[in-house]
Amino acid sequence: MKRVGILGSGKVGCSAALFLLPDVDEIVLYDIVPDLPVGEALDLQNAIEALDLSTEVRGTNDISLLHGLDVVIVTAGFGRTADMNRMDLLNKNLPIIEGIAKEYSGDKNSETVFIMVTNPVDVLTYVFWKKSGIERNRVAGLGGVLDASRLKTILRMEKKIKIRNDSFFVLGEHGDNMIIPRERIRKKYGLSDTELENLREQTVKAAARIIGMKGATVYGPGAAVARMVRAVMSDKGEMMPASVVLDGEYGIRDVCIGVPVRVNRKGFKVVEEELSNEEASMLKKAAERILIVLEQIGYR
Repeated sequence: MKRVGILGSGKVGCSAALFLLPDVDEIVLYDIVPDLPVGEALDLQNAIEALDLSTEVRGTNDISLLHGLDVVIVTAGFGRTADMNRMDLLNKNLPIIEGIAKEYSGDKNSETVFIMVTNPVDVLTYVFWKKSGIERNRVAGLGGVLDASRLKTILRMEKKIKIRNDSFFVLGEHGDNMIIPRERIRKKYGLSDTELENLREQTVKAAARIIGMKGATVYGPGAAVARMVRAVMSDKGEMMPASVVLDGEYGIRDVCIGVPVRVNRKGFKVVEEELSNEEASMLKKAAERILIVLEQIGYR
C-alpha cells in the first residue's frame, strides 16, 4: 500500500493529489475548513472513476488520520500575491508550521517522509524539522525540482532549447538567491554571462509572473511535489534537488537549503557534487541569508 497525506487541501495540495492518482493507493486530504477536504476528496474520487483507477481519496478535519502514512505533504498556509516575495509570508505561516510540527513531534520513530511546500520553504522546512525532532533525512522542502522546471520552460520558450537532462539542477534558496547551473548551460549552449543572468532573474520571477496573471501557481508546484513523492515511493535512489538540513556538507551546517539529494523510502540523502567557485560562494551566501532569518525568529 502506498499511502499519502496532504496537509492543506488548497489548490496546490489538490493539484499534487491529481497528479498522484495513478501512482498511489490512498490519499488523505486534511484541512481545518469544515467540509472542504471532504468535497475535494469527492471531486477527486469522481476523477478516479472517470479514469478507471483504483485509488481511494478521503477528506478529513481530523489531523490524527495523517499519522502513519508513507509520505505527508505540507501545503498548509497562506499563498503570496504578485507583489510579495516568499519571505513576506513568514509571519503568517510560521505559527501554522510550528503547530503541525508539534502534532508530529511524537512520531520521531515512524518512517513517514515529509515534504514541505509552504513558503518560505527553506526557513519553514528547518522550523518543522527542529520543532518536530524528526530525523533530518525524512524532511525536505520543495524548491529545486520546481525551479528547474521553470528554468527549462524559459529556455524552451525563449531560446528554443529543450532540456531533457534530469540532472539539470537549480540549487540554493527557493527564492531570490537561487543558483542556476551556469557552467553547464554555458558549456553546452554557449550563452553569454548576460544571457545567463537574465535566465536566473526570470527564473526567480517566474512564480510572480504567473501569480500576476492568474492569482496563484498550481500545476507546476503540484507536479513537482508529485515527482518527489514518486521518487520516495519508487525507492530507486533517484537524484534531484531538494531543500534539506545540512550537517557540514558543502561547508554548511544547521540550515535548510537546496542541494542535490538521492531519494528513497528512507527519505533524502545529501549528495556532494563538485560546484564551481561561483556556485559554492552563492550557496554559502544563500545559506547565510537563511541563517539570519532563523535568528530573527528565534531558531538560533
